[in-house]
Amino acid sequence: MKAKVTLALILLGAAVMAILAILRPPSQPAIPEPQPPGAASLSKPPDPPPQAIPAPSLPPRPLAPPATETAIIRSAPKELSPSTNKLERLTQIRESFRALAAGDPTAALRAAKQITDDTERETALLTLVTEWTHGELGPSRDRARAIAAYGLEAGLGMELAKTPNLALLWANELTDPPGRAAVLQGTAIALLGSDPAAAFALSDQIPQADRPKFFEALISGWAEKDTDAALQWANELPDPAQQAAALDAIHSVAPVGIGAALGIKDGYPVINQLLPGTPAELSGQLHPGDRIVALAQGYNSFVDAHSVALPDIVQMIRGSPGTLLQLQVLPADAPPNSQPRTVAIIRDQLKFKR
Repeated sequence: MKAKVTLALILLGAAVMAILAILRPPSQPAIPEPQPPGAASLSKPPDPPPQAIPAPSLPPRPLAPPATETAIIRSAPKELSPSTNKLERLTQIRESFRALAAGDPTAALRAAKQITDDTERETALLTLVTEWTHGELGPSRDRARAIAAYGLEAGLGMELAKTPNLALLWANELTDPPGRAAVLQGTAIALLGSDPAAAFALSDQIPQADRPKFFEALISGWAEKDTDAALQWANELPDPAQQAAALDAIHSVAPVGIGAALGIKDGYPVINQLLPGTPAELSGQLHPGDRIVALAQGYNSFVDAHSVALPDIVQMIRGSPGTLLQLQVLPADAPPNSQPRTVAIIRDQLKFKR
């Protein structure tokens, strides 16, 4: 009987354990979640929050600019690197001032003004002029002469004569008084064909004492480009003194004469060139190389031209329109002891149209 009770208890205990095993899932080892390096263990209680620390006076510098700032930086002219060689630096200057030429001209000129190296400054200024004129520069020989006479800034500034606003800005920002007057003068001459009033109004930018010289240079420059227009303007001036000064300026470059360019050979004046459309060329009696041995005013006696200074010969050839000049000439290939032939020519106003 006792054995049966013991066996029943054992079977009951086994049944209870089986039921518990079914109701409770088997335990699994905990797998920790991945953590960043240096992070605290899950089992470690969190640290208390730090005490507030006052913010620094300057914000921390960002590692990279935002996208909008990056676009602005890329559109600006490149900053010149002092470590580059001369050729690379000049290339950078060209690129930088090509970009500046598309913006505010005052800012571009002032940036060029800050350059102290002569070669770099010339590169910057020539880049601006080339961009602003779209490459339509004048002859290099004329530019070299202007630079030699008035300096780099004024010589290059004269290239802007066809754009008066830029030329005036250039003159005010970069040039000294003589150079400024030269740039304004070139600009005024360029304006004469389209707006003579505006051209002469530029004399207001010149000091009072220098205005007569500016006026004479302007009117003589006009006579070289369009003699008829300059003469018409001069003849309409109401002030007799101003009219006389204007006509003198015109005749200094477009005189009344026969239109022959002269030189001296073996003591005699020699015709080097006949200007097209002038009395000398239209007469058909004179040729380059002809030697002038004597001259006569009208029907007066001939004056020997040998050993006479060339300026004096020129003055003898010039005169009033419609007057008679007689020349005794020998062809360039005339044999020794040849007799000169007499050529009669009526003087006229020489006129130029360019």
